[in-house]
Formats: sequence, structure tokens, C-alpha cells
Amino acid sequence: MRFGNSAQPFSIEQRSAGRGAVVTVAGEVDIHTAPRLADALGEVIEEASPHPLVVDLTGVEFLDSSGVNVLLRTHRRVGDLRVVASPAVRRPLEVTGLTATMNIFDDLEAALSPLPRSPGGPDDE
Repeated sequence: MRFGNSAQPFSIEQRSAGRGAVVTVAGEVDIHTAPRLADALGEVIEEASPHPLVVDLTGVEFLDSSGVNVLLRTHRRVGDLRVVASPAVRRPLEVTGLTATMNIFDDLEAALSPLPRSPGGPDDE
């Protein structure tokens, strides 16, 4: 059981990345901190409408269902959400099946690279 004794305090930082944005999160994303993450992501979306929106969670030590819910709602809102997942983040995303619907990456460089076009996409003529 977790009681918020994270070795690392919760923090959120945002920066631009071309037409997109990177939101870097560290610490634990739980019922107490998930609203702060939701607010920060909402602000980034409202201000910049970034494409893609990359959420770098490599510094996250714990992700509970409230954090997973924030990611899911953000994914539905922006479409091109890319999550850089630490092992602590990847596990709950796998268990909930979200790795099949979200773009999950092991490192920030890969998340910032263009995704391959799917055949028959809007750019095909």
C-alpha cells in the first residue's frame, strides 16, 4: 500500500517542441496529484492546441487509476497524445489495455519523432 512517501516531490514542467508540447512529470501521480496533472494538461491544450502532446512520465514512480484516467481523458481530447512511460507507468497502462490505444514510448526522442503514416490515411491520394 502507498502512503505518499515519495522520495521525489511531485512536479510538472512544460515546454514547446516544434508544433507540439512536452509536459514532464516527476513523483507520484495519485488521487492527490492527478488533479494538478489534469489542470496542467488542460492549460497546455487550451493555450497551444499542441500536436503532438507528449507527456513524459519517465520520472513518475507510481501511477494509480486517477492518473490513468487523466491520461485517457487527455488522449480522447487531443488525439495525438504520446506517453513516455517508466516501468512504473507502463504496467498500469498494460493492465488497463491502454497500450493498445495510446502511443506509448520508452524515451522522449522516440516520442518526438514523427509517427509513420498509416496506409489509406488522409495524406494518401
